[in-house]
Amino acid sequence: MGRETSGQGTGRRKFGLLLGVVLLIFAVAAIFIGRDDGNKARFDSLVDSVLPASDPVDVGLLVGSEKKGFLADPRVVAAFREEGFNISVSTMGSLEIAQRASQGSLPDHDFYFPASSGNAELKSFVGAQSQEGLHVESNIALVAKRDVAEDLASQGYLEPLEGQFQANARELYRMLTSGQRWRDVTDVYQSPLNVGVLTSDPTRSYSSAQFAYLMADAAMGGSLRSSSNLTEGARRVLPIFQAQGLTEGSSGDSFNQFIASNGHGTPMTVAYDSQFLALVNQRPEKAEEFALINLNPTVRVQHELVVNDSSMSTGKAEDFIQVLEENQEVLTVMMEYGFAPSAESNYRSTFDERTRDVFPQNPRYLSSAPTMEETTRLAGELERLM
Repeated sequence: MGRETSGQGTGRRKFGLLLGVVLLIFAVAAIFIGRDDGNKARFDSLVDSVLPASDPVDVGLLVGSEKKGFLADPRVVAAFREEGFNISVSTMGSLEIAQRASQGSLPDHDFYFPASSGNAELKSFVGAQSQEGLHVESNIALVAKRDVAEDLASQGYLEPLEGQFQANARELYRMLTSGQRWRDVTDVYQSPLNVGVLTSDPTRSYSSAQFAYLMADAAMGGSLRSSSNLTEGARRVLPIFQAQGLTEGSSGDSFNQFIASNGHGTPMTVAYDSQFLALVNQRPEKAEEFALINLNPTVRVQHELVVNDSSMSTGKAEDFIQVLEENQEVLTVMMEYGFAPSAESNYRSTFDERTRDVFPQNPRYLSSAPTMEETTRLAGELERLM
């Protein structure tokens, strides 16, 4: 049993001989085709259609959890598989990715996709000559129970803005550190809890660390640059974070828990505006219960895809990034989750059109956005004080 019959062996030998002849013909044809790009493209297509398909290349990504929903979406997984990639996604707080890279303790993956850009520690970890990656963008914002946001606006704490709301950073800082209770600032939410905002851990999560920077800059009158100012800024914003528990190291986890709990307890959370857009697209009825609160000023965060040089060849990395940039199914799902490649393209304009009723058209950004080094230093000061 298990021994092949004479007929089976003969059949396999014939197939092997036939395949060898086909490959020989292709080799000869390639010599005659030469450098003609048009003919070469048609020839390559013919070869792909005749030769057996190779197994998908396994690719592991470590991402900020705000991007896990998009990359783990079955439509994206299937699209990558059709393009020859079998992807798996793990998550870690984006600031923790940078910290562990600097310590040399970051788990090995083929790609890293944190909510940060210009990440010297990460690029050093994956290789000094890191290959060109890809960027997507989102802004730091708040999401609140809609009735609470409407009430805060009626009390003058928020400004209605194009169907959503806007919070002045300095006024928001004063409200969050005033010691007032929710029943003091709203009529619809008569809670004895102090006014606050849910966040992920600003010592591990880039989004929360960026929010802390915005609040510290507001507390310092817009002069948060030097080491001494960072220390004082951390001290002033500490009350915003101290009572939160801060068990989540990534914004995707804290945001999902906030939505699942219907904003129970503290009815407002730090988020990326892309997370709210994803909720609008994925669960529109649920999104009606919540409102986006844009910050003025805010920080535009670039999420940079970084290639691990030691595990991905240049060609395979380029092929993978091309799927993210050009595959229509992947781009459609990406936009549903609130992202789009930063590069100008037809998809960029389509994305802008789809977000017109959700995002403000001309958000104001912090005049000098915090660098990764400054963000890390502020996070370190908060960790020391906590």
